[in-house]
Amino acid sequence: MSFIEELDSLRRQRRSQIPPDHLAVIDGAIEALTRSGIAERCLKVGDLTPDFELLNAGGNPVKLSDLLARGPVVLNFFRGVW
Repeated sequence: MSFIEELDSLRRQRRSQIPPDHLAVIDGAIEALTRSGIAERCLKVGDLTPDFELLNAGGNPVKLSDLLARGPVVLNFFRGVW
């Protein structure tokens, strides 16, 4: 089974465990995001990320370009409180 097939299987399994009213909200949000065209405005593989500065976990400002000067960077964005 390919990775994509495994993900599809997991998605089907998880969807069967979500109450229908919750699933309707999730599907509505996905549809709204799809209609918004946001995916076309996102960075794609190979795009350069604009430089930015954010606060780290300790509350100190960290600039992307400063981190890149030290080596590769993995960016991880959290949505926040669910």
